[in-house]
Amino acid sequence: MRIPLPLFIMPLLAALALGACPARASPLLEETFEVAQAGFANQAGAALRQIGLRAAAGEGALSTLLRQKQALENQRAEVEAQLAQDGADRTALFGVIDGLTAEVAALEADLQRDHPEFDRITRPKALSVAQVQALLAPDEALILTFVAQTYTYVWAVSPTRAGWHRVAAGKATLDDVVTKLRSSLDPTAPARAAVALDPVGLEAVQFSRNHAYLLYDYLLAPLEPVFEQAAHLFIVADGALTSLPFSLLVTAPPDGADDDPAAMRATPWLIRRHALTTLPSVEALGVVRAMPPALAGRDAFIGFGDPSFSGEMQVAALTRGALRAGAADVEQLRALAPLPQTRKELLEIARTLGAGPSSVRLGAAATETAVKSADLSRAKVLAFATHGLLSGDLAGLAEPALVMSPPQSATPGDDGLLTASEITELRLDADWVVLSACNTAGGAAPGAEGLSGLARAFLFAGARSILVSHWPVRDDAAARLTTDTFARLGRGEARGKADALRGAMLSLMEDTRDPSLAFPSAWAPFVLVGEGQ
Repeated sequence: MRIPLPLFIMPLLAALALGACPARASPLLEETFEVAQAGFANQAGAALRQIGLRAAAGEGALSTLLRQKQALENQRAEVEAQLAQDGADRTALFGVIDGLTAEVAALEADLQRDHPEFDRITRPKALSVAQVQALLAPDEALILTFVAQTYTYVWAVSPTRAGWHRVAAGKATLDDVVTKLRSSLDPTAPARAAVALDPVGLEAVQFSRNHAYLLYDYLLAPLEPVFEQAAHLFIVADGALTSLPFSLLVTAPPDGADDDPAAMRATPWLIRRHALTTLPSVEALGVVRAMPPALAGRDAFIGFGDPSFSGEMQVAALTRGALRAGAADVEQLRALAPLPQTRKELLEIARTLGAGPSSVRLGAAATETAVKSADLSRAKVLAFATHGLLSGDLAGLAEPALVMSPPQSATPGDDGLLTASEITELRLDADWVVLSACNTAGGAAPGAEGLSGLARAFLFAGARSILVSHWPVRDDAAARLTTDTFARLGRGEARGKADALRGAMLSLMEDTRDPSLAFPSAWAPFVLVGEGQ
Protein backbone atom coordinates (compact mmCIF):
# COMPACT_ATOMS: atom_id res chain seq x y z
CA MET A 1 0.00 0.00 0.00
CA ARG A 2 1.50 3.32 -0.99
CA ILE A 3 1.22 6.12 1.56
CA PRO A 4 0.19 9.47 -0.03
CA LEU A 5 2.72 12.24 0.46
CA PRO A 6 1.68 15.09 2.75
CA LEU A 7 0.61 18.23 0.91
CA PHE A 8 3.54 20.26 2.26
CA ILE A 9 5.94 17.99 0.35
CA MET A 10 4.64 18.91 -3.09
CA PRO A 11 6.02 22.48 -3.12
CA LEU A 12 9.42 21.08 -2.23
CA LEU A 13 9.31 18.69 -5.16
CA ALA A 14 7.98 21.40 -7.46
CA ALA A 15 11.07 23.48 -6.65
CA LEU A 16 13.40 20.93 -8.23
CA ALA A 17 15.69 22.40 -10.84
CA LEU A 18 15.94 20.82 -14.26
CA GLY A 19 19.12 19.00 -15.23
CA ALA A 20 21.73 17.01 -13.36
CA CYS A 21 23.49 18.70 -10.49
CA PRO A 22 27.26 18.60 -9.98
CA ALA A 23 29.15 15.98 -8.03
CA ARG A 24 28.37 17.53 -4.66
CA ALA A 25 24.72 17.16 -3.67
CA SER A 26 22.90 20.42 -2.98
CA PRO A 27 20.74 20.94 0.15
CA LEU A 28 17.61 20.91 -2.03
CA LEU A 29 18.54 17.57 -3.61
CA GLU A 30 19.29 16.12 -0.17
CA GLU A 31 15.96 17.28 1.23
CA THR A 32 13.75 16.19 -1.64
CA PHE A 33 15.53 12.84 -2.02
CA GLU A 34 14.66 11.98 1.56
CA VAL A 35 11.16 13.46 1.44
CA ALA A 36 10.22 11.50 -1.70
CA GLN A 37 11.01 8.26 0.08
CA ALA A 38 7.99 8.82 2.31
CA GLY A 39 5.90 7.59 -0.61
CA PHE A 40 7.61 4.22 -0.69
CA ALA A 41 6.34 2.61 2.51
CA ASN A 42 4.94 -0.28 0.47
CA GLN A 43 4.49 -3.85 1.56
CA ALA A 44 7.47 -5.25 -0.32
CA GLY A 45 9.79 -2.74 1.32
CA ALA A 46 8.33 -3.57 4.72
CA ALA A 47 8.76 -7.29 4.07
CA LEU A 48 12.41 -6.85 3.13
CA ARG A 49 13.01 -4.70 6.20
CA GLN A 50 11.46 -7.33 8.46
CA ILE A 51 13.74 -10.01 7.01
CA GLY A 52 16.79 -7.98 7.96
CA LEU A 53 15.41 -7.35 11.42
CA ARG A 54 14.66 -11.02 12.02
CA ALA A 55 18.11 -11.99 10.80
CA ALA A 56 19.62 -9.52 13.28
CA ALA A 57 17.31 -10.64 16.09
CA GLY A 58 17.96 -14.35 15.60
CA GLU A 59 15.30 -16.87 16.53
CA GLY A 60 14.37 -15.58 19.97
CA ALA A 61 11.22 -13.96 21.33
CA LEU A 62 11.72 -10.71 19.39
CA SER A 63 12.04 -12.59 16.09
CA THR A 64 8.85 -14.51 16.82
CA LEU A 65 6.88 -11.35 17.65
CA LEU A 66 8.14 -9.57 14.54
CA ARG A 67 7.06 -12.50 12.37
CA GLN A 68 3.62 -12.58 13.99
CA LYS A 69 3.18 -8.85 13.46
CA GLN A 70 4.19 -9.02 9.80
CA ALA A 71 1.90 -12.01 9.20
CA LEU A 72 -1.06 -10.05 10.63
CA GLU A 73 -0.18 -7.04 8.50
CA ASN A 74 -0.02 -9.25 5.41
CA GLN A 75 -3.46 -10.68 6.24
CA ARG A 76 -4.85 -7.18 6.66
CA ALA A 77 -3.41 -6.09 3.31
CA GLU A 78 -5.02 -9.04 1.55
CA VAL A 79 -8.40 -8.27 3.12
CA GLU A 80 -8.07 -4.61 2.13
CA ALA A 81 -7.47 -5.74 -1.46
CA GLN A 82 -10.82 -7.55 -1.42
CA LEU A 83 -12.66 -4.25 -0.85
CA ALA A 84 -12.22 -3.38 -4.54
CA GLN A 85 -13.70 -6.65 -5.82
CA ASP A 86 -17.21 -6.74 -7.29
CA GLY A 87 -19.80 -7.96 -4.84
CA ALA A 88 -17.56 -7.56 -1.82
CA ASP A 89 -19.30 -7.50 1.55
CA ARG A 90 -17.66 -4.26 2.64
CA THR A 91 -19.25 -4.20 6.07
CA ALA A 92 -17.91 -7.65 6.91
CA LEU A 93 -14.50 -6.87 5.43
CA PHE A 94 -14.17 -3.65 7.44
CA GLY A 95 -14.97 -5.68 10.54
CA VAL A 96 -12.16 -8.13 9.73
CA ILE A 97 -9.77 -5.23 9.06
CA ASP A 98 -10.65 -3.60 12.38
CA GLY A 99 -10.02 -6.90 14.19
CA LEU A 100 -6.64 -7.40 12.52
CA THR A 101 -5.69 -3.78 13.24
CA ALA A 102 -6.46 -4.31 16.92
CA GLU A 103 -4.31 -7.45 16.96
CA VAL A 104 -1.42 -5.56 15.36
CA ALA A 105 -1.75 -2.75 17.90
CA ALA A 106 -1.69 -5.24 20.77
CA LEU A 107 1.45 -6.87 19.39
CA GLU A 108 3.12 -3.48 18.96
CA ALA A 109 2.33 -2.67 22.58
CA ASP A 110 3.89 -5.97 23.66
CA LEU A 111 6.96 -5.30 21.53
CA GLN A 112 7.47 -1.79 22.89
CA ARG A 113 7.05 -3.01 26.48
CA ASP A 114 9.20 -6.13 26.29
CA HIS A 115 11.67 -5.02 23.62
CA PRO A 116 12.31 -1.26 23.88
CA GLU A 117 14.86 -1.51 21.06
CA PHE A 118 12.00 -2.41 18.71
CA ASP A 119 10.94 1.20 18.15
CA ARG A 120 14.50 2.20 17.31
CA ILE A 121 15.15 -0.51 14.75
CA THR A 122 11.73 -0.86 13.10
CA ARG A 123 10.71 2.69 12.25
CA PRO A 124 11.51 3.07 8.56
CA LYS A 125 13.95 5.89 7.97
CA ALA A 126 14.76 7.56 4.68
CA LEU A 127 18.39 7.28 3.61
CA SER A 128 20.33 10.41 2.80
CA VAL A 129 22.29 10.79 -0.42
CA ALA A 130 25.52 10.32 1.54
CA GLN A 131 24.21 7.14 3.17
CA VAL A 132 23.28 5.68 -0.21
CA GLN A 133 26.68 6.60 -1.61
CA ALA A 134 28.37 4.80 1.27
CA LEU A 135 26.35 1.63 0.56
CA LEU A 136 27.09 1.56 -3.18
CA ALA A 137 30.06 -0.25 -4.65
CA PRO A 138 32.34 1.83 -6.92
CA ASP A 139 30.64 0.48 -10.05
CA GLU A 140 27.04 0.88 -8.83
CA ALA A 141 24.36 3.58 -8.91
CA LEU A 142 20.78 3.97 -7.71
CA ILE A 143 17.86 5.55 -9.56
CA LEU A 144 14.72 6.70 -7.76
CA THR A 145 11.54 7.88 -9.50
CA PHE A 146 8.50 9.59 -8.04
CA VAL A 147 5.37 10.02 -10.20
CA ALA A 148 3.10 12.90 -9.20
CA GLN A 149 -0.08 14.10 -10.88
CA THR A 150 1.61 16.68 -13.14
CA TYR A 151 5.31 15.92 -12.99
CA THR A 152 7.67 12.99 -12.60
CA TYR A 153 10.82 13.44 -10.52
CA VAL A 154 13.96 11.36 -10.96
CA TRP A 155 17.06 11.12 -8.77
CA ALA A 156 20.31 9.32 -9.56
CA VAL A 157 23.05 8.61 -7.02
CA SER A 158 26.50 7.10 -7.58
CA PRO A 159 29.35 6.84 -5.06
CA THR A 160 30.75 10.20 -6.18
CA ARG A 161 27.89 12.06 -7.85
CA ALA A 162 24.20 12.81 -7.43
CA GLY A 163 21.63 14.45 -9.66
CA TRP A 164 17.95 15.07 -10.11
CA HIS A 165 15.48 16.56 -12.55
CA ARG A 166 11.79 17.08 -13.17
CA VAL A 167 9.82 15.91 -16.22
CA ALA A 168 6.58 17.56 -17.35
CA ALA A 169 4.80 14.21 -17.55
CA GLY A 170 2.71 12.99 -14.67
CA LYS A 171 0.61 10.01 -13.71
CA ALA A 172 -1.87 10.08 -16.62
CA THR A 173 0.85 10.32 -19.27
CA LEU A 174 2.98 7.54 -17.82
CA ASP A 175 -0.07 5.34 -17.28
CA ASP A 176 -0.91 5.70 -20.97
CA VAL A 177 2.61 5.04 -22.27
CA VAL A 178 3.23 2.08 -19.98
CA THR A 179 -0.18 0.55 -20.77
CA LYS A 180 0.60 0.69 -24.49
CA LEU A 181 4.00 -0.91 -24.00
CA ARG A 182 2.59 -3.60 -21.72
CA SER A 183 -0.12 -4.50 -24.24
CA SER A 184 2.58 -5.63 -26.67
CA LEU A 185 4.47 -7.64 -24.06
CA ASP A 186 1.79 -9.61 -22.23
CA PRO A 187 0.17 -12.25 -24.49
CA THR A 188 -2.98 -12.18 -22.33
CA ALA A 189 -3.46 -8.39 -22.62
CA PRO A 190 -6.72 -7.25 -24.31
CA ALA A 191 -4.89 -5.79 -27.29
CA ARG A 192 -3.45 -9.22 -28.11
CA ALA A 193 -6.05 -11.64 -26.83
CA ALA A 194 -7.95 -11.87 -30.10
CA VAL A 195 -4.88 -12.02 -32.32
CA ALA A 196 -3.35 -15.32 -33.40
CA LEU A 197 0.44 -15.21 -33.30
CA ASP A 198 2.45 -16.14 -36.35
CA PRO A 199 3.79 -19.72 -36.15
CA VAL A 200 7.37 -18.46 -36.01
CA GLY A 201 6.45 -16.26 -33.09
CA LEU A 202 6.69 -12.73 -34.54
CA GLU A 203 4.55 -10.42 -32.46
CA ALA A 204 1.15 -9.57 -33.88
CA VAL A 205 1.05 -6.44 -31.72
CA GLN A 206 4.47 -4.87 -31.99
CA PHE A 207 6.48 -3.40 -29.17
CA SER A 208 7.11 0.32 -29.80
CA ARG A 209 10.81 0.93 -29.40
CA ASN A 210 10.19 4.64 -29.97
CA HIS A 211 7.95 4.77 -26.88
CA ALA A 212 10.62 2.94 -24.91
CA TYR A 213 13.24 5.41 -26.17
CA LEU A 214 11.12 8.46 -25.27
CA LEU A 215 10.69 7.11 -21.74
CA TYR A 216 14.44 6.77 -21.37
CA ASP A 217 15.15 10.11 -23.05
CA TYR A 218 12.80 12.05 -20.79
CA LEU A 219 13.35 10.19 -17.53
CA LEU A 220 16.95 8.97 -17.44
CA ALA A 221 19.04 10.56 -20.20
CA PRO A 222 19.51 13.90 -18.37
CA LEU A 223 21.08 11.98 -15.47
CA GLU A 224 23.52 9.93 -17.55
CA PRO A 225 26.52 11.88 -16.19
CA VAL A 226 25.70 10.42 -12.77
CA PHE A 227 25.14 6.74 -13.64
CA GLU A 228 26.68 6.09 -17.07
CA GLN A 229 29.83 4.52 -15.63
CA ALA A 230 27.92 2.16 -13.34
CA ALA A 231 27.91 -1.50 -14.35
CA HIS A 232 25.07 -2.22 -11.93
CA LEU A 233 21.96 -0.08 -11.37
CA PHE A 234 19.48 -0.35 -8.54
CA ILE A 235 16.01 0.77 -9.66
CA VAL A 236 13.41 2.10 -7.20
CA ALA A 237 10.39 2.80 -9.39
CA ASP A 238 7.04 4.39 -8.69
CA GLY A 239 3.54 4.38 -10.17
CA ALA A 240 3.10 2.81 -13.58
CA LEU A 241 6.86 2.42 -13.90
CA THR A 242 6.74 -0.45 -11.40
CA SER A 243 5.05 -2.62 -14.01
CA LEU A 244 7.73 -2.21 -16.69
CA PRO A 245 11.21 -3.76 -16.56
CA PHE A 246 13.74 -0.99 -17.13
CA SER A 247 15.86 -3.47 -19.10
CA LEU A 248 13.72 -2.80 -22.19
CA LEU A 249 14.13 0.97 -22.19
CA VAL A 250 15.97 2.14 -25.32
CA THR A 251 18.94 4.48 -24.87
CA ALA A 252 19.14 5.97 -28.39
CA PRO A 253 16.76 6.47 -31.35
CA PRO A 254 16.16 2.98 -32.78
CA ASP A 255 16.77 2.05 -36.41
CA GLY A 256 14.70 -0.23 -38.59
CA ALA A 257 11.20 -1.61 -38.15
CA ASP A 258 9.70 -2.87 -34.91
CA ASP A 259 8.67 -6.14 -36.57
CA ASP A 260 12.20 -6.90 -37.84
CA PRO A 261 14.09 -9.34 -35.59
CA ALA A 262 17.44 -8.09 -36.86
CA ALA A 263 16.54 -4.51 -35.98
CA MET A 264 15.34 -5.62 -32.56
CA ARG A 265 18.61 -7.42 -31.88
CA ALA A 266 20.56 -4.28 -32.86
CA THR A 267 18.53 -2.03 -30.55
CA PRO A 268 20.46 -0.16 -27.83
CA TRP A 269 18.48 -1.58 -24.92
CA LEU A 270 19.37 -0.32 -21.44
CA ILE A 271 20.28 -3.91 -20.44
CA ARG A 272 23.19 -3.73 -22.90
CA ARG A 273 24.80 -1.04 -20.74
CA HIS A 274 23.88 -2.05 -17.20
CA ALA A 275 22.94 -5.00 -15.04
CA LEU A 276 19.72 -4.11 -13.19
CA THR A 277 18.28 -4.93 -9.78
CA THR A 278 14.87 -3.79 -8.52
CA LEU A 279 14.39 -2.54 -4.98
CA PRO A 280 10.99 -1.88 -3.35
CA SER A 281 12.41 1.19 -1.56
CA VAL A 282 15.66 3.11 -1.12
CA GLU A 283 15.82 1.86 2.45
CA ALA A 284 15.91 -1.71 1.13
CA LEU A 285 19.45 -1.09 -0.12
CA GLY A 286 20.58 -0.69 3.47
CA VAL A 287 18.66 -3.80 4.51
CA VAL A 288 20.16 -6.13 1.90
CA ARG A 289 23.66 -4.75 2.45
CA ALA A 290 23.40 -5.27 6.22
CA MET A 291 22.10 -8.83 6.20
CA PRO A 292 24.40 -11.31 7.97
CA PRO A 293 26.10 -14.08 6.01
CA ALA A 294 24.04 -17.16 5.30
CA LEU A 295 24.58 -20.29 7.32
CA ALA A 296 27.28 -22.69 6.14
CA GLY A 297 26.56 -26.22 5.00
CA ARG A 298 23.39 -25.49 3.09
CA ASP A 299 22.21 -27.61 0.18
CA ALA A 300 22.93 -26.14 -3.24
CA PHE A 301 19.40 -26.37 -4.59
CA ILE A 302 15.81 -27.42 -4.02
CA GLY A 303 13.30 -27.18 -6.86
CA PHE A 304 9.61 -27.88 -7.47
CA GLY A 305 8.13 -28.06 -10.97
CA ASP A 306 6.39 -29.85 -13.82
CA PRO A 307 3.26 -30.39 -11.70
CA SER A 308 0.86 -33.17 -12.64
CA PHE A 309 -1.49 -31.36 -15.01
CA SER A 310 -3.15 -33.53 -17.61
CA GLY A 311 -5.44 -31.27 -19.63
CA GLU A 312 -5.21 -28.50 -22.18
CA MET A 313 -6.68 -25.63 -20.17
CA GLN A 314 -4.81 -22.38 -19.63
CA VAL A 315 -4.93 -20.48 -16.34
CA ALA A 316 -7.14 -17.82 -17.91
CA ALA A 317 -9.78 -20.49 -18.56
CA LEU A 318 -10.19 -21.47 -14.91
CA THR A 319 -13.83 -20.89 -14.01
CA ARG A 320 -15.59 -19.32 -11.10
CA GLY A 321 -15.94 -22.77 -9.63
CA ALA A 322 -12.20 -23.20 -9.35
CA LEU A 323 -12.51 -22.21 -5.70
CA ARG A 324 -15.15 -23.79 -3.50
CA ALA A 325 -15.59 -22.83 0.13
CA GLY A 326 -12.09 -21.36 0.11
CA ALA A 327 -10.39 -24.46 -1.32
CA ALA A 328 -9.33 -25.10 -4.91
CA ASP A 329 -11.26 -27.42 -7.18
CA VAL A 330 -8.56 -30.03 -7.73
CA GLU A 331 -10.25 -31.36 -10.88
CA GLN A 332 -9.96 -27.97 -12.56
CA LEU A 333 -6.34 -27.64 -11.51
CA ARG A 334 -5.64 -31.12 -12.85
CA ALA A 335 -7.11 -30.03 -16.22
CA LEU A 336 -4.47 -27.33 -16.67
CA ALA A 337 -2.02 -27.73 -19.54
CA PRO A 338 1.30 -29.38 -18.56
CA LEU A 339 4.54 -27.39 -18.47
CA PRO A 340 7.00 -29.98 -19.82
CA GLN A 341 9.90 -27.55 -20.20
CA THR A 342 9.94 -26.91 -16.45
CA ARG A 343 11.21 -30.44 -15.76
CA LYS A 344 14.23 -29.93 -17.99
CA GLU A 345 14.71 -26.43 -16.59
CA LEU A 346 14.90 -27.54 -12.96
CA LEU A 347 17.07 -30.57 -13.67
CA GLU A 348 19.46 -28.37 -15.64
CA ILE A 349 19.62 -25.82 -12.80
CA ALA A 350 20.32 -28.67 -10.35
CA ARG A 351 23.11 -30.01 -12.58
CA THR A 352 24.57 -26.52 -13.01
CA LEU A 353 24.65 -26.00 -9.24
CA GLY A 354 26.15 -29.41 -8.57
CA ALA A 355 22.98 -30.84 -7.01
CA GLY A 356 21.66 -34.30 -7.82
CA PRO A 357 18.24 -35.19 -9.27
CA SER A 358 16.99 -35.87 -5.74
CA SER A 359 17.04 -32.12 -5.10
CA VAL A 360 14.12 -31.67 -7.49
CA ARG A 361 10.49 -32.60 -6.81
CA LEU A 362 8.75 -33.16 -10.14
CA GLY A 363 5.35 -34.30 -11.36
CA ALA A 364 3.22 -35.90 -8.68
CA ALA A 365 5.93 -35.14 -6.10
CA ALA A 366 5.68 -31.37 -6.63
CA THR A 367 2.89 -30.91 -4.11
CA GLU A 368 1.96 -28.29 -1.58
CA THR A 369 2.58 -30.89 1.14
CA ALA A 370 6.09 -31.53 -0.17
CA VAL A 371 6.90 -27.83 0.01
CA LYS A 372 5.63 -27.45 3.56
CA SER A 373 7.34 -30.59 4.85
CA ALA A 374 10.77 -29.91 3.29
CA ASP A 375 13.54 -28.22 5.26
CA LEU A 376 13.80 -25.29 2.88
CA SER A 377 16.10 -23.40 5.24
CA ARG A 378 18.90 -25.64 3.92
CA ALA A 379 18.59 -24.41 0.32
CA LYS A 380 20.95 -21.83 -1.14
CA VAL A 381 18.71 -21.63 -4.20
CA LEU A 382 15.00 -22.44 -4.19
CA ALA A 383 13.05 -22.61 -7.45
CA PHE A 384 9.40 -23.00 -8.41
CA ALA A 385 8.61 -23.63 -12.07
CA THR A 386 4.83 -23.69 -12.43
CA HIS A 387 1.76 -21.54 -13.00
CA GLY A 388 1.43 -18.43 -10.86
CA LEU A 389 -1.89 -16.79 -9.97
CA LEU A 390 -2.43 -13.22 -8.81
CA SER A 391 -5.26 -12.28 -6.47
CA GLY A 392 -8.38 -11.87 -8.58
CA ASP A 393 -7.26 -14.33 -11.28
CA LEU A 394 -9.89 -16.64 -9.78
CA ALA A 395 -13.14 -15.47 -8.25
CA GLY A 396 -12.71 -15.77 -4.52
CA LEU A 397 -8.90 -15.95 -4.64
CA ALA A 398 -7.99 -13.13 -2.29
CA GLU A 399 -4.23 -13.67 -2.47
CA PRO A 400 -1.73 -14.81 -5.08
CA ALA A 401 -0.63 -18.43 -5.25
CA LEU A 402 1.58 -20.95 -6.99
CA VAL A 403 -0.19 -23.95 -8.53
CA MET A 404 1.25 -27.25 -7.34
CA SER A 405 0.32 -30.84 -8.24
CA PRO A 406 -3.28 -31.25 -7.09
CA PRO A 407 -4.02 -33.95 -4.50
CA GLN A 408 -6.70 -36.57 -5.00
CA SER A 409 -9.00 -34.44 -2.86
CA ALA A 410 -8.49 -31.06 -1.25
CA THR A 411 -7.55 -30.82 2.41
CA PRO A 412 -7.03 -27.77 4.62
CA GLY A 413 -3.27 -28.18 4.24
CA ASP A 414 -3.15 -29.14 0.55
CA ASP A 415 -5.59 -28.02 -2.14
CA GLY A 416 -2.99 -27.58 -4.88
CA LEU A 417 -2.55 -23.83 -4.32
CA LEU A 418 0.44 -22.63 -2.31
CA THR A 419 -0.82 -19.18 -1.32
CA ALA A 420 1.13 -16.11 -0.27
CA SER A 421 0.01 -16.44 3.33
CA GLU A 422 1.24 -20.05 3.38
CA ILE A 423 4.55 -18.99 1.85
CA THR A 424 5.10 -16.50 4.68
CA GLU A 425 5.10 -19.46 7.09
CA LEU A 426 8.06 -21.08 5.35
CA ARG A 427 11.54 -20.75 6.87
CA LEU A 428 14.14 -19.81 4.27
CA ASP A 429 17.84 -18.92 4.26
CA ALA A 430 18.06 -18.69 0.47
CA ASP A 431 20.51 -16.58 -1.47
CA TRP A 432 17.67 -16.33 -3.93
CA VAL A 433 14.32 -17.78 -4.90
CA VAL A 434 13.50 -18.28 -8.57
CA LEU A 435 9.83 -17.99 -9.49
CA SER A 436 9.80 -19.29 -13.05
CA ALA A 437 6.06 -18.82 -13.36
CA CYS A 438 3.55 -16.35 -14.74
CA ASN A 439 2.93 -12.91 -13.21
CA THR A 440 5.05 -13.31 -10.10
CA ALA A 441 6.17 -9.66 -10.10
CA GLY A 442 2.63 -8.31 -10.38
CA GLY A 443 1.85 -4.68 -10.98
CA ALA A 444 0.38 -5.17 -14.46
CA ALA A 445 -2.14 -2.36 -14.00
CA PRO A 446 -0.74 1.19 -13.85
CA GLY A 447 -0.44 2.25 -10.25
CA ALA A 448 -0.71 -1.31 -8.94
CA GLU A 449 1.63 -2.57 -6.25
CA GLY A 450 4.92 -3.10 -8.01
CA LEU A 451 5.70 -6.43 -6.39
CA SER A 452 2.97 -9.02 -6.04
CA GLY A 453 2.05 -10.79 -2.85
CA LEU A 454 4.11 -13.76 -4.05
CA ALA A 455 7.27 -11.68 -4.19
CA ARG A 456 6.54 -10.06 -0.85
CA ALA A 457 5.79 -13.43 0.74
CA PHE A 458 9.14 -14.91 -0.27
CA LEU A 459 10.97 -11.80 0.88
CA PHE A 460 9.21 -12.14 4.22
CA ALA A 461 10.01 -15.86 4.45
CA GLY A 462 13.74 -15.20 4.17
CA ALA A 463 14.87 -14.87 0.54
CA ARG A 464 17.73 -12.44 0.00
CA SER A 465 16.89 -12.08 -3.68
CA ILE A 466 14.05 -13.26 -5.86
CA LEU A 467 13.71 -13.65 -9.61
CA VAL A 468 10.17 -12.76 -10.67
CA SER A 469 8.31 -12.21 -13.93
CA HIS A 470 6.21 -9.27 -15.13
CA TRP A 471 3.99 -11.19 -17.57
CA PRO A 472 3.20 -14.79 -18.61
CA VAL A 473 6.48 -16.36 -19.64
CA ARG A 474 7.11 -18.77 -22.50
CA ASP A 475 8.29 -21.93 -20.79
CA ASP A 476 11.10 -22.46 -23.33
CA ALA A 477 12.41 -18.90 -22.89
CA ALA A 478 12.06 -19.08 -19.11
CA ALA A 479 14.04 -22.32 -19.01
CA ARG A 480 16.87 -20.84 -21.05
CA LEU A 481 17.01 -17.61 -19.05
CA THR A 482 17.16 -19.30 -15.66
CA THR A 483 19.57 -22.09 -16.54
CA ASP A 484 21.90 -19.75 -18.43
CA THR A 485 21.90 -17.33 -15.49
CA PHE A 486 23.10 -20.04 -13.10
CA ALA A 487 25.57 -21.43 -15.62
CA ARG A 488 27.21 -18.01 -15.98
CA LEU A 489 27.52 -17.71 -12.22
CA GLY A 490 28.95 -21.21 -11.97
CA ARG A 491 31.55 -20.55 -14.66
CA GLY A 492 32.58 -17.29 -13.04
CA GLU A 493 31.50 -15.28 -16.08
CA ALA A 494 29.38 -12.82 -14.09
CA ARG A 495 30.13 -10.44 -11.23
CA GLY A 496 26.87 -11.31 -9.50
CA LYS A 497 23.27 -12.35 -9.95
CA ALA A 498 22.18 -9.23 -11.83
CA ASP A 499 25.11 -9.46 -14.23
CA ALA A 500 24.44 -13.15 -14.83
CA LEU A 501 20.79 -12.41 -15.67
CA ARG A 502 21.90 -9.62 -17.98
CA GLY A 503 24.17 -12.02 -19.87
CA ALA A 504 21.40 -14.58 -20.20
CA MET A 505 19.03 -11.94 -21.61
CA LEU A 506 21.55 -10.77 -24.18
CA SER A 507 22.33 -14.33 -25.23
CA LEU A 508 18.65 -15.12 -25.71
CA MET A 509 17.83 -12.06 -27.79
CA GLU A 510 20.87 -12.63 -30.02
CA ASP A 511 19.92 -16.22 -30.90
CA THR A 512 19.14 -15.99 -34.62
CA ARG A 513 17.74 -19.53 -34.79
CA ASP A 514 14.41 -18.31 -33.36
CA PRO A 515 13.36 -14.84 -34.61
CA SER A 516 10.81 -14.40 -31.82
CA LEU A 517 13.55 -14.36 -29.17
CA ALA A 518 14.70 -10.94 -30.40
CA PHE A 519 11.54 -9.35 -28.96
CA PRO A 520 11.42 -8.20 -25.32
CA SER A 521 8.28 -10.23 -24.66
CA ALA A 522 10.61 -13.26 -24.72
CA TRP A 523 13.81 -11.99 -23.06
CA ALA A 524 12.67 -9.20 -20.71
CA PRO A 525 9.97 -10.60 -18.37
CA PHE A 526 12.26 -11.38 -15.44
CA VAL A 527 13.55 -8.88 -12.89
CA LEU A 528 15.83 -9.49 -9.94
CA VAL A 529 14.57 -8.10 -6.64
CA GLY A 530 16.73 -7.61 -3.54
CA GLU A 531 20.51 -8.05 -3.57
CA GLY A 532 21.99 -8.13 -7.07
CA GLN A 533 25.53 -9.13 -6.17
